[in-house]
Amino acid sequence: MSSSKRPSTSSLRRFITSRPYVPVAEIRRRFGIDDPDCMCRLERDGRAAFVGLPEREASKIQDLLSRGEIGLELSVEVHAPVVVGLYPLRIARYVIDGNGRDGNGHRPNAQNNVGSGLAAIPAPAADSARGDRPFGTAIPNPGASMH
Repeated sequence: MSSSKRPSTSSLRRFITSRPYVPVAEIRRRFGIDDPDCMCRLERDGRAAFVGLPEREASKIQDLLSRGEIGLELSVEVHAPVVVGLYPLRIARYVIDGNGRDGNGHRPNAQNNVGSGLAAIPAPAADSARGDRPFGTAIPNPGASMH
């Protein structure tokens, strides 16, 4: 691998957080990691997992993992804990700060969802002629004895 393509922690973080999911193979391709036999151990909360990256890149992944910035997907096809992909653990800033105009659409203080694009739709009334009953109303068992 050329030294110009070796990722810094910030470039690796930027690459991972720019996608919802990044396979380890994509990291190897993106940063030109050619060694097929590299394997390093990652640890978190007393559990270990193995990732197919050189020690330098694995230590950067370990750093991001320890800070809670990324999560790991482990293989279900082998009995050893092998990392097959990574995903960012982030919450969009506009949801936290409330700076987005409508943000993600969640408006906890809005009355009847007014202004969120959702109209307040009243529940349909029960039609006694058809025998419809509102939710939560018990329907008597026609075969049960009424004694």
